[in-house]
Amino acid sequence: MGKKLRIAVISLYALENNGVRHVATPLREAGFSVTEIYFKDWVNNRFPWPEEEEVQALIGLLEERKVDVVAFSVRASAFHRMAKYLTERVRHALRLPILWGGMHPTFLPERCISIADFIAVGEVDHAVVDFFDALERGERADDVPGFWRRDGETVTRNDIANLVEMDDVAFRDFHTTEDKFHIDGGKVTQGDPFISNPEYTLLASRGCPYWTCTFCSNTLTKPLYEGKGKKFRIRSVEHLIQELEYAKDLCTDIKVVRFDDEVFPLRKDWIAEFKEKWPKRVGIPFEVLVDPRMVAYEPLRHLKEAGLRAVCMGIQASERVNQEFYNRNTTNEQIREAQRIFRKLDLDSSLQVIWDDPASQEEDKDAVFRLIMELERPFNLYLFGLTIYPNTHLARRLLREGLITEKDIEGVGTHAFEQFRVDLNYPRPKADQRWLALMVLANKPFLSREFVWKLYESERFKADPRPLTHMAQASNLAHMAGFVSKMAMRGEVTPLLIKRWVNPGSLVTM
Repeated sequence: MGKKLRIAVISLYALENNGVRHVATPLREAGFSVTEIYFKDWVNNRFPWPEEEEVQALIGLLEERKVDVVAFSVRASAFHRMAKYLTERVRHALRLPILWGGMHPTFLPERCISIADFIAVGEVDHAVVDFFDALERGERADDVPGFWRRDGETVTRNDIANLVEMDDVAFRDFHTTEDKFHIDGGKVTQGDPFISNPEYTLLASRGCPYWTCTFCSNTLTKPLYEGKGKKFRIRSVEHLIQELEYAKDLCTDIKVVRFDDEVFPLRKDWIAEFKEKWPKRVGIPFEVLVDPRMVAYEPLRHLKEAGLRAVCMGIQASERVNQEFYNRNTTNEQIREAQRIFRKLDLDSSLQVIWDDPASQEEDKDAVFRLIMELERPFNLYLFGLTIYPNTHLARRLLREGLITEKDIEGVGTHAFEQFRVDLNYPRPKADQRWLALMVLANKPFLSREFVWKLYESERFKADPRPLTHMAQASNLAHMAGFVSKMAMRGEVTPLLIKRWVNPGSLVTM
């Protein structure tokens, strides 16, 4: 028999929000009525503030669905002000209790519980059912691990829940479509907005084998889980394969699988089983994220035989900044060797660099540029703005050394909304315009290294980098056109992809 409590789980600006689907599945299995709402999406590398008609559409849908509790997925601190605004609007209009979950309340629980009525801290894949069962019985849920409750000025803080084993986590619910909605531009569309996407994302692990990078959110979660279970957990191959078999029946347009692990597991016995089962029972090409410290030829060769077509690897910054500021003990030689292996195996590679980094000096930018120029082509180069998460070791050090202010930290600032991927048209000092243009030109296979070195040495472009920026924009467009053409031939270009990235007034680096 179904339960009476009606729950709405809301994703902010992420149609692929796996956290919402992971929470919705066990709640539905427990008999609750769950409405999934995907509120807006990012557009042109931006997260525009919601319009009034979109807020009214959200309130109207919650009222129509006769919701009893509203849960917001606040997956990043940059969403703090937006989640607070929507919480206040929903509470004022409908007088409903509000729960916040996600990484932001896990990082800053005291700040979040002052706004929401309840917060979920940490992994609550199982505890979420206990929490709503307690509310269903009319109880206060004061003893459910992972959940805090606020009554006026009084806050009940429960201990964090134990880490879950990945094979015990239910598959995301792609069966139900009548209880899923997408709100955008004031329009409410029924159905799962991501079910027809050609890219399917999943995790083969949770956590990170390193836990040391000072800019990373994992450095905040690690101390929370002391004594609460194994922090880096690898999913069994069989459980992973079963999910893909399940997903293929429901998401019928999957062309590629992207593993979103912090670092894809490269354990020998796991890869041997994966290599045996994936081609036979899944047979879809896949992409993974790797760390240069773990890259080796044999594991990647086996993955290539199983269907691996592309890898993504973080370079981040110069050796000095990586080691002195980021506590990321990678060397340039490890990065060079990893790229040599990618080329030897004929794997597409996308390399990531953190830009807009207050710790990097001119010599660091020069060192990163030189490294990029040394790497074997071809490769894609993705430049990301540095997101400074609150309370991280990096945030505290940069504040202490006067390199940033509180306004630069996510939650107060919204850097991720403006420069998630670095935009060539974003206003910058001349020196940074030059460096950015050179970085963009450095990986283009149709430009000789000799030519790029001449641009690097030109005194003219140091004085006025605008012509260099225009050249970088043109080369970026040409490179992107080739990349998109390949995607189109594979059936992977969608209206959603175009909406997210195509903007004549903005050009993300690639």
